[in-house]
Amino acid sequence: MAIGVGHFFAGRFDEATAMLLRSLQEHSGWAPTYRFLAACYSHMGRLDEAHDAVERLRAITSVVVPNAMHWRIPEHRELFLSGLRLAASEAP
Repeated sequence: MAIGVGHFFAGRFDEATAMLLRSLQEHSGWAPTYRFLAACYSHMGRLDEAHDAVERLRAITSVVVPNAMHWRIPEHRELFLSGLRLAASEAP
């Protein structure tokens, strides 16, 4: 997952998505991976897939959009949260 997060913050969403999906193969119940995957899909304009990731996330936790204050670089935090909010905003 960490490699996927690195790609995400570098704006390499295709690479991030591939690594995050790989991570889910090994740890399918890890909520942070679904959050980053949903944010990736949103920034790529793949909103149906973003919504699907949010639905899988909701099966694990009720917290879809965390405060994310642990991401210390404001631009990184906003990139993550904006993608995640978009994914969650229209998901059933």
